[in-house]
Amino acid sequence: MVTLADCERTQHAWFKAQAAATGGRAFGTYGMDWVWLPESREMLCMFPTEITDAGLLPAMAEAERRGAAAVGVWLNAAVNSTELERHRFERGWQPWWMTAPLGPGPVGTDAGGLQEVGPGARERDDRVRIDTPTDGVCSLDPPQAWLATARNGEEWAGQSYLFMPPEQGAKHLAGIFDMYVAPEHRRDGLGTALLDCLAETASDAGAEHLLLNATPEGLQLYRGRGFQLIGKGRTWWHHLPQ
Repeated sequence: MVTLADCERTQHAWFKAQAAATGGRAFGTYGMDWVWLPESREMLCMFPTEITDAGLLPAMAEAERRGAAAVGVWLNAAVNSTELERHRFERGWQPWWMTAPLGPGPVGTDAGGLQEVGPGARERDDRVRIDTPTDGVCSLDPPQAWLATARNGEEWAGQSYLFMPPEQGAKHLAGIFDMYVAPEHRRDGLGTALLDCLAETASDAGAEHLLLNATPEGLQLYRGRGFQLIGKGRTWWHHLPQ
């Protein structure tokens, strides 16, 4: 069973992997875990159990020193956010955590009534393929991330990442992140094709479950491919003067 804690750990590991690949860093301040992402110029705090001045203020000062565009805090919905409001953070979008089992073959229904996502679920869509960038998070050793790219003819049309944390105990989870289809190519099956390609890649890599964070706009797509909503979080943002 995939839990909210699994989703949060995988999201945190994804950002740490990006930081490791792009010259960023991960660090802690009095019970608060932070990741600096230089490419997006974001300082992110990942799922603290408590917000304190001792944990928050040093990281905000570090963000200002590094020229960050924003400081973000990803929260479990049960955590008190009063301190963030006091420091002029604003409510951001909600991660809607969704999971799906990876079946061994075509889409089917398990004993609990859930549709399974698996390799061979649909005929392969040749508009989507796994790319192998020589830099960034896909170049980490051992392999942890794969990039699926969608093209309409020769035109780039969308992409998404698959990420498998290298250390996750007995669980075999893979996260799907940064799903994007260009507006002019939407409603043409590319979102489904990206999901199917990443599901097959995850299964080949040994994953047994997929997880992702969705927005309300993507809910129908993910539900249609067997994902189930298991909970919601909250992001908070403080934008620094530029």
